Amino acid sequence: MLELVDHEERTAELLDELGEGQAEGLLHLLDCTACQGAAQERLRRERHGARFAGDPAYDRLLRELEERTPGLIREMQEQNAEARRLLDRLLDSPADQRAALAGGPGYGNLKLADLLLEESWAFQPAELALSEERARLAFRVAVQRYPVECAGHVNDVKARACVLMGNARRLAKDRLAAEEHFRQAVSHLTCPPDAVERAFYCQMLAALRRDQGQEDEDSGLLWRAALIYNENADLLEEAACLAELGFLFVAEDQVHRATLPLTRACEVLDLYRDATLAVRARLALAVCHARLGHSVKALRILRSARAMYGRVDDFSEQMAHVTWMEGKVAALTGNLEDAPGLLDTARKSFLKAGKLYDAVFASLDLAAAQSRSGRLKSIHPLIHDVVEGFPSDVGQAGALKVLGRVEAALVSGRRAEMDDVVASAADLLRRYRRNPLLVFEELPQSLKGSAGPPMPRFELPGSSTEMEKLL
Repeated sequence: MLELVDHEERTAELLDELGEGQAEGLLHLLDCTACQGAAQERLRRERHGARFAGDPAYDRLLRELEERTPGLIREMQEQNAEARRLLDRLLDSPADQRAALAGGPGYGNLKLADLLLEESWAFQPAELALSEERARLAFRVAVQRYPVECAGHVNDVKARACVLMGNARRLAKDRLAAEEHFRQAVSHLTCPPDAVERAFYCQMLAALRRDQGQEDEDSGLLWRAALIYNENADLLEEAACLAELGFLFVAEDQVHRATLPLTRACEVLDLYRDATLAVRARLALAVCHARLGHSVKALRILRSARAMYGRVDDFSEQMAHVTWMEGKVAALTGNLEDAPGLLDTARKSFLKAGKLYDAVFASLDLAAAQSRSGRLKSIHPLIHDVVEGFPSDVGQAGALKVLGRVEAALVSGRRAEMDDVVASAADLLRRYRRNPLLVFEELPQSLKGSAGPPMPRFELPGSSTEMEKLL
């Protein structure tokens, strides 16, 4: 009880000392986990600094460090300046001569390779050709002869260069080339199992596995990367991995599993290099809380995400996803006036972008929202848009089968069961997204054809060997 009274008194004193106009700022701080983390870090730094202020032993230690380090600092500055000069000279040369120059005399400088890798990473995803070129040049620099003690650094450069080239190819939709680059990277990963380079490899390979629909391997790689980043105190990249894990779980409608990684990610992602990731993480977390029935919390998180929209560079490319998430939150929190319009806008954007599964998932969300508001009469227009917007292939067949289930429920008068029907249809669509060929399993035997060779088994390039080496 004494502790409670003490806390109440301290809180009352603090509130009494608030100046005019500060109450709103304090209310925001109490609601915003990101601001809370920043405030705690600043207060810790100030308290730490005050602890050593005026301490003779601490002052003496600082003086000794200052006396010993000028030569080392000057040497490092000179090395960095030389690497920067080499980079400028290399990039000022004709593009068709750069590869030969990077592997030739005068450019055997690993700090130059590090600068090229930094540029390569910075160019993704906006400038893929430049990113790939910088990574290839870094690899060329690293294949020159270096002292034995540089072997670890050399292999790190080669591995990261291969990973960056692989990720650039992935973003360019060339998955076969991406797979080959990642396989090359494995041979250069000689670093310890808990090294950051291995975490970066896991993180980027997870993105490729996600594009290939291999969710299990995707999640395993992300967990491994997050753990290594945590061990190396790289909290921002750990948060990026946790956010991607959260997106994966939300896509599978596993909101209980998604909530914790997304919450942890949102605590620090405001400082991440890509503001888009922070916005998406907040929106996904809002969907989780809305799905769990925490409407007030979901709407508060949604408002905090909206405040960050201005920080996203290519926001137009993200609008379909943002609108979809806002529509889902609106539908789940009972805002049935705004939800259908938001979801339909997202659906049409996905159709225009050629994203079949996102378009159909948004269509199912739209059907559920319209059903709850009593506006759903038919989903023929949604089916028509899929027929007109996508090629007649196995993917479209699965999408139409899913939408057909909802339409059949409407025709048979099962409107009261519509939420369950839509949920079942969404589960089926997730199965088809993982393996589109499953659509043929439920066809009548007469349509499959009893004679003739069995249907070939399609498999994406495997990586079980890579995982064994990695983990």
